[in-house]
Amino acid sequence: MEHIHFPSLGTRCAGDLYLPEHADGPVPGVVLGHSGVMVKEALADFAPSLAEAGFAALAIDYRTVGSSEGEPRGQLYPERQAEDLRAAVSYLRTRPEVDPDRIGLWGVSLGGMVAIQAAVFDRRVKAVVAHSPSIGDGWRSMLQLRGQVGFKGLRDALEGDWEARVEKGESARVPFLALEHEEARKSQELASQRYPTWRNEITLDSLEHLLMFAPDNLVERLAPTPLLMIANGGYDPYHSLDEAQSVYRHAGEPKRMEVLPYDVLGLYTGEGLKEAMGLAVDWFDRYLRKARLATTTPAPTS
Repeated sequence: MEHIHFPSLGTRCAGDLYLPEHADGPVPGVVLGHSGVMVKEALADFAPSLAEAGFAALAIDYRTVGSSEGEPRGQLYPERQAEDLRAAVSYLRTRPEVDPDRIGLWGVSLGGMVAIQAAVFDRRVKAVVAHSPSIGDGWRSMLQLRGQVGFKGLRDALEGDWEARVEKGESARVPFLALEHEEARKSQELASQRYPTWRNEITLDSLEHLLMFAPDNLVERLAPTPLLMIANGGYDPYHSLDEAQSVYRHAGEPKRMEVLPYDVLGLYTGEGLKEAMGLAVDWFDRYLRKARLATTTPAPTS
């Protein structure tokens, strides 16, 4: 694994590049995006599966997160995260180990939906995998998660923060995750120990950007880029199956959805992780390694 840096619209971003041990030439590449303001080190449980299968896997930190630069820290702007994924594609295309015409995107949780949005706007991306995807429509998701009373409280807080931003030029800071599920909370505590660069904190105005984030309204324009969605079928209050299925319904072909029998943490560890990454490897193998690339048809000469 190699620590790398790449520019994203003027900001220096960090990445971990996992390369296959043996390759007879340029290999297909995959850019991996983490969830929310988690960090690239958390993707060390996912990226090696791709490298072992012969792909160059680049796990990145988005701007203002982890080892990447950018101020203020912890801005969770999904539209900028999509730009960072696209910038990572640009970087990966410069690496001699990588076939520049065979690059895909993989994202987990919010990162899965961010990967979909990035690929809608970037035809250089030849395949997408959304692993345990979460928000398809930010407004709808927030309302469902918080309820009417909680959602009104959020809007009131954002209005107050807007006035403070106009006056002082900066947003308040709030926790990103306030998990109620016991096992998920324990996982969050472990993450704080394992990943020194992670901060469970975002700018409050990030929630405005999440409310505006709606890949469900764009995904119909993803085709013909192949889309695989891998969702949880067990109890999961944070990765809504309804959201994933709505996005899937609106997507064009080729597409595939796998709903696996695991709960909220089931696709992040153990057999669930192994099964889900096996599906991802097969998808990328089919559409990055084996699929024919579209070519330019020459004009008739007579």
